[in-house]
Amino acid sequence: MRAKTTLIPILFCLALTLAVSPAFPCQTFMLKKGNSLTVGHNLGNPPGDIPGAVVINKRGVHKKAVSFAEILSGKPAANPSLEWVSKYGSVTFNPFCRDFPDGGMNEAGLFIGEMSLDATEFPVDESKPRMFMILWIQYVFDNFETVDQVVQSAHDLMIDGWTWHFFTADRQGNAAVIEFLDSTVTVYQGDDLPLPVLCNRRYAREVENLGMCKGFGGDSLIDLSNNEQPRFLHAAVMLRDYDPERDAAIDYSFKILEQFDRGNTQWTFVCDLNSLTAYWRTATSPRIKTLDLDNFDLSCDTPVRMLSIQANLEGNVEKHFEDYTPARNRKFVEDAMRTLGELMDIEELFTSGGSTIEEVMTRLAGYSEGTVCKK
Repeated sequence: MRAKTTLIPILFCLALTLAVSPAFPCQTFMLKKGNSLTVGHNLGNPPGDIPGAVVINKRGVHKKAVSFAEILSGKPAANPSLEWVSKYGSVTFNPFCRDFPDGGMNEAGLFIGEMSLDATEFPVDESKPRMFMILWIQYVFDNFETVDQVVQSAHDLMIDGWTWHFFTADRQGNAAVIEFLDSTVTVYQGDDLPLPVLCNRRYAREVENLGMCKGFGGDSLIDLSNNEQPRFLHAAVMLRDYDPERDAAIDYSFKILEQFDRGNTQWTFVCDLNSLTAYWRTATSPRIKTLDLDNFDLSCDTPVRMLSIQANLEGNVEKHFEDYTPARNRKFVEDAMRTLGELMDIEELFTSGGSTIEEVMTRLAGYSEGTVCKK
């Protein structure tokens, strides 16, 4: 079973890459200096047109937890059930469809995003509600405004799925790394988080490596022109050297993300946690697009809004968002599955629970149809 779950990150870092592969990594960082507070994220993958949706999620929506095992089998988990009504609206970047994001930001200025980590082992506790880890990201956006709340949630739930670790940051400038190692929730925050960066290696090992470098406690030189060096080290230098008087925070955030790129970045997005603006581009649609979350009606009186992440647009794209429909949502799932099928044997992966791929796609796309607006 472990071998199958570690295959899935081929889709999801972008979330579509093996966590152990240094060729296709993902990265997240927080830039905090002066009045600047941004979070940037890259998703890496082999070259190609990676589908996905930018989604404007609403507050006041009633939802239920679903586990990864349930998505695969269609059989409800024996764990305690969990239901909630979303408190906050959000903008998310979704590789599959609505309610299954890779990362984003909510209206409280809270960010969470994933990166693959092959060493991940989620704790098993059948007394806790069980939740698919990609739905957990949306659960975080729906319910929380602080990093501490996110950390507590990681302890309160039994999260299942494939091998991810997480970076989260809030509007107060707090950040945390959440890993699941040896079936234990492992958290780095405050003094235990000397650098607000996360890539595809265990955070503690990245920090240990940094401590051997000049300017950070050791003698080894960090060379930004050397692409063989770990991205974590390059991020340390660039975050340390940021000058708000020389570079705007958004521009510099994209510079850091460009520094990370080794020719395999497919999605790039930056969230300004102060202004609640989001910026993104993709390898096949490289012009920067932007939106202001405050400009959307986030009440559930109006439909959820969606836009293809690959839309060939530039600048403010708010007027190009379209209303959610089941058919549109289903199309995003089908596009994701088709892309995944070009990389691996999805029959073996998605039929392990006894269902057909068609049934799995129906559950993914149909999850949002079970949500209800609660005014």
